[in-house]
Amino acid sequence: MIKRLFIFGSLVLILFGCSKDLPTYKLVKNKDSKIINGTEYAIQRLEYGDKIYASEPKQDIDPDYYKQFKLGNQIAKTTDGLKIYNIKNSKKRVALKGLMFPETFFKLEASDK
Repeated sequence: MIKRLFIFGSLVLILFGCSKDLPTYKLVKNKDSKIINGTEYAIQRLEYGDKIYASEPKQDIDPDYYKQFKLGNQIAKTTDGLKIYNIKNSKKRVALKGLMFPETFFKLEASDK
């Protein structure tokens, strides 16, 4: 009985302790496309308030360049459960990552305001 109570208590702590109250960004898939060296790449966007981040198709072309960026803390999430992390050594970038979803880097777009 005590073992069951301990397991139940642990599950409650895990479920309620891990549910961070993080902002939810809108992920817009295939918002645009960009042609690099004759190959077309889809551009995704992350939108939250007045901030818009665009995916960087260069990470498919030159993945070694992106190895320099280190993931920081989780700062947000998307409605479909992907996590958004800040980048420790770049204030203008974030990374989108999920369980079966590799890191995808996004760069802050210039504001038109």
